[in-house]
Amino acid sequence: MAKKYNISKPEKYTKDGVEKTYWTTVGTLTEFQKQDGSISRIVEIPAIGLKANIYEQKEKIVPVVEKIETINYSEGEVDPNEIPF
Repeated sequence: MAKKYNISKPEKYTKDGVEKTYWTTVGTLTEFQKQDGSISRIVEIPAIGLKANIYEQKEKIVPVVEKIETINYSEGEVDPNEIPF
């Protein structure tokens, strides 16, 4: 079963000296469970032509470099044939 949520934008205004908030609905978010058990979400904002899936942000794994080779060059000119790449 799908769940729908409104996406709203607050707009502040003052009435009779009291600040109030008017909420303008700008789109919808639809959430549903897929056959594999995972949850999928789709956001739609018609005013800007947006229809996009929403995914959980996962931490990126960066490999650790254990040893960095240092190359020492002489003070003089560098011979391009001596560059190791």
